Amino acid sequence: MNTSIKFYAMTVILIVVMAAAYIVFAESDGEIVSFLNSCGYEVSDRPIEQSEIRIPEPLDLVFEGYNEIQKKAGFDLKPYEGRTGMRYTYEVKNYPGGIDGVRANVIVIGGEIVGGDICTVRLDGFMHELRKQNTEK
Repeated sequence: MNTSIKFYAMTVILIVVMAAAYIVFAESDGEIVSFLNSCGYEVSDRPIEQSEIRIPEPLDLVFEGYNEIQKKAGFDLKPYEGRTGMRYTYEVKNYPGGIDGVRANVIVIGGEIVGGDICTVRLDGFMHELRKQNTEK
């Protein structure tokens, strides 16, 4: 096999792998956005931030407090102690009262939404569970 054919074959393989990775990522975004929409939140189509998160084993003091927020929404991080996942952050566009800088964080482990929160980046901010908001006018 000559060099140009090898180069062409490698290029095609690389494009296919990159396309497959994008499709999986896009499906994850869609599922998370759909979940947040079902809670009444209009959010950005794509995360504005994403980062790896590890649930400590055992839960430390910070995560114990955070888990109390999770329990209010029907989640529980205790079964995920020691596991690593991703935290996706979306901009919330329709938070009640027109408050700017509101974010929806969603934690995904093993392809499953296992928790998250609604918070603001403001100095006088807040954080609460991913509860369904009242969308009645």
